[in-house]
Amino acid sequence: MTAETVPFIEGRGPYWPDACAASGPDCPAPSSGEDLVRMQRRWAETPVVCRCHPHPARVGAVLRDPDTYLATECDRRLADELARIAPRSRQALDDSDTFTTRVIRHALADGITQFLDLGSGHIATSAAHAAVVEHPEATIVHVDHDPHVDSHNLCDLTDDPVLMTRPRTLIHANAFAIGPMLTSLHRSGALDRSRRLCVLLVDLLYYLDPANDPRSVIRRLVKRLPPGSWVAVNHLTNQAPSTLDNPSARAAFRRDTDRWCRAMTRCVPPHPHASRRNEFARRIADLDLLTPGITTTGCWPATDTTRLPQAPYTLAAVGCVPDRSEREPRVTTGHRS
Repeated sequence: MTAETVPFIEGRGPYWPDACAASGPDCPAPSSGEDLVRMQRRWAETPVVCRCHPHPARVGAVLRDPDTYLATECDRRLADELARIAPRSRQALDDSDTFTTRVIRHALADGITQFLDLGSGHIATSAAHAAVVEHPEATIVHVDHDPHVDSHNLCDLTDDPVLMTRPRTLIHANAFAIGPMLTSLHRSGALDRSRRLCVLLVDLLYYLDPANDPRSVIRRLVKRLPPGSWVAVNHLTNQAPSTLDNPSARAAFRRDTDRWCRAMTRCVPPHPHASRRNEFARRIADLDLLTPGITTTGCWPATDTTRLPQAPYTLAAVGCVPDRSEREPRVTTGHRS
């Protein structure tokens, strides 16, 4: 954090939807819950994001690299606040990147060469982008609703002549509108829905507004993807693992998670929502989970061994799209890698 940056004071504004400096028609970011729910349901509905409030993608860029050129002063202030509330915030991003990289490697070993990265963020810091670019036979489509992220990504691709020769696609649109998105990508040739693909829902599903059923996102993917396709998903949780049997430690974990979520409401919508393990299980129930089933972002493909969890702490799982011609769900006993 630079010397000129004034820290936020926890418990005091500016929290969304406080009025920003560019009020009125100059700031058409979603200002109400109804607006946000509607936008998350429509493929073409992509709000112009307010630059007077932090944005999760830019805050993440600061946590990864304090000297990044991608962030504004308010993004840096929030990154500093998150680091105070939850010193593990940077490590949580590293865990997500490791999870993404491992999933891609396992999927490639299983013969999948198409990847769809939803809520991709900046490709300059994208683990998915870095993992796929190493494999000439693989393609990836990045989808993000933020116009500033989209413009930075276009510049990064244009400035790299090697990347410009590779088949990768940047889409500026709503990642939660699954049906229209897959139809559009198939018609444009960006994805071949006759072949298996791997969908990355990393650090995204817990930004879906609760008024939109989170299970519906996975269910719509399952209905539209070829059998055997993979879906990788994680979700923020405020429920400590069963290995933590100290009541005061469990209460502290929940409190820190709630404080982290509260701090993130300084950002433009959507805002993160934590869930319990059984809620996460319900949201991914339409998938045939690969071993070890539900674990954590930092441990996949191994079982979770965390004994002293710290916020932000995310559950994770990877599942296959079942064969809809089968009457009974398949039981997947392990990785096919």
